[in-house]
Formats: sequence, structure tokens, C-alpha cells
Amino acid sequence: MLDLGRYDEASTLLARLVSTEPDSGRAWCLFARAHLGADRYAEAVEAANRAAAIEPGEEWPHRLASNALMHLGNHAEALRAAGESRRLAPAYWQTHVCVAQAALAAGQPALAATAAAEARRLAPNEPDVHFLSGKVALARGDLISARGHQERALALDPVHSGAMNELGRIRLRRHDTIGAIRHFISAARTTPGEHIYSRNIDVVIIRSVSRLIYIFILVALVMLWIPAVTHVDRLPLALAFAGVAVVLMAASGVMVARLPREARHLVRRTVLSRRVATALAVAVGGVAIAFAAVAFVPAAELPQTLPIAIVITIAARITATARLRSGGGSGKSHPGSREGRTQWPGRRTSPTQPLPPTRRR
Repeated sequence: MLDLGRYDEASTLLARLVSTEPDSGRAWCLFARAHLGADRYAEAVEAANRAAAIEPGEEWPHRLASNALMHLGNHAEALRAAGESRRLAPAYWQTHVCVAQAALAAGQPALAATAAAEARRLAPNEPDVHFLSGKVALARGDLISARGHQERALALDPVHSGAMNELGRIRLRRHDTIGAIRHFISAARTTPGEHIYSRNIDVVIIRSVSRLIYIFILVALVMLWIPAVTHVDRLPLALAFAGVAVVLMAASGVMVARLPREARHLVRRTVLSRRVATALAVAVGGVAIAFAAVAFVPAAELPQTLPIAIVITIAARITATARLRSGGGSGKSHPGSREGRTQWPGRRTSPTQPLPPTRRR
């Protein structure tokens, strides 16, 4: 049931098991894993601690506790628990991965890099190790190494959705929006149950809309000054700006047309959402009011009207940006992100499904 993601049913069965076998450390570990899968992190910590008390020499309970503590935002204790799991089983790559993950969440990239390197030494052909190593490299700003590790993970496991997602994040760092969305779409196809991938696509779309609004406002601010500086006729200027707006919209349409079909559907859904539609309406409306104020007032009143028009344009930009950011995520998918939760989607060593080392299975 745990492997199938039926965590509530598994929790019910395991609750009965631990009540009849309260001294079974493995049963408590499985109970903690079920709680993790159901997002009951406090209960997961409690179950993992019970297992650790029963079997103090086992590393698995500490690794489970570390994962749950990261979800709870207690990164210091998560790192401590991860370190204890590594102390008890230094020959297992899973414990080093756990330390690296906790170190990333705790903001210690150097420690994370050391742990990831040791995990690679112990398990050079394990895709999860390269996945984690790529996350560490990305956190340290090494995009080349990050990409190499994720590509290695995919070479070892072609359906590694976590690596696909990370390649999308790397593309995003390189300002390759279309490439990023393609990787996020591939990850979503591979693991439909992981909602982080579609959320990442939403974040990319909203960032693109924000960038479009920024360019639109910037061009508007520059063009608003032209009548005051050059004394050209203002109505043709307004028409010229309308042409610029059409060009920006056409460029956006071309970019959307290059996306996969699923992505185009997500773009339409996101752009038509109340949050994004309102932001676009505020930006366009503010600029229209500003240009109307400049284009239709007498020339003698232009020096007094121009500052007001500029303030209106800037206010439109600020309001639109605030609207886009309201309720939006950061788009990140590394430890400590997504509303304070650690992201490790799509793999068997994820925080929601941390398995014991091979000897325990």
C-alpha cells in the first residue's frame, strides 16, 4: 500500500500492527513512512522516535525523522537526525543523501556537497545519488555540474521525473523558458501524481507574464517622455505605442505556439485565471490612462500632466506585480522551498517514501 501511495489505508493497518507489536521497530518505521506520505509530519516524527528508542542502533528511524523534520521547517534537528543516521551506517549511500538533503535545507551547501560526493563514491550508478548531487550543484550556482548530474541520472533511469524537473529548473536559470516548460511537462507526464511539476509550469508562466508587463511598462515610460522632449504630435505616438503592444502580444503568441499541447492548455488556464487576468488589466489600463492623459491634454499643460502620467504608469506596474505575486510560489524545487516544504519528487528515496538500505529489505 505504501508503494501504491495508499497512505491512509496503510496507516490504519499499521496502527493495528503497532498496537499488537509495540516493540517492533520496523513496524514503527513503516508507520512513520505512512505518516510522511499522508503529510502528517509531527506524527511521523513521533513514530520514528519510537522506532529509534526500540532499535537505537538502526539508522532508518533517524532518516525518517530527518525527512519529517525538514517538512516541519526544523532544519537544525533534521540535520542532527541525518547526521545520526550517517554515524550509525556510514557505508550506506542513503544516509549520505539524507545528510546532503538536510544540509541543503539548513543552508549549508558545503556540507551538502561533501555528503553528496561521498554518496557518489559509495553508489556511482545510483540515479538518486546523481539527482541529489545535481540539486546540490544547482544550489551552489554550478549550472554545468548540475546539468551533468541530472543527465547522468536520466541515463541511469530514463523515467526519473525528479531529474527531468531539475533540468527544467536549470533551463529556467538560463532564461530558457520554453525549454524549462518542456522538461516540466515531461516530468508531469512521467509522474502525474506529483503536483509540483504543474505548479512549476504555472510559476514559469507567471514569471513570463511579469517580464512581459515589465517590458510593456518600460516602453511606455520611455515613450511618455517623447512628446515633452521632441514636441512631436502625440496622437501618432499613441498609435505607435499601440503597435508596440501588438508586437509584444504577437511575440508572446509565437512563443506559446512553440510549446507542447499540454503546456498551451496550461498557459491559457493560467493567463485566464483571475490573478493573472487582473494583473494584465491593471497594467494595460494604467498605461492607457497615462497615454490618454498625455495625448489629449493641451500642449501647454503637458509639463504638469506628464509627471502624473508617469506616476500612474509606475503604480500600474507595482499593482500588477503585487497581484501576480499574491498566492504565487517561488518556483523552486529544492529543500526548504514550496511553502517551506522539502521537494524530492518522483523517486523512492523521497522524503515521503524513504526506504531502508538493501540489507533491511
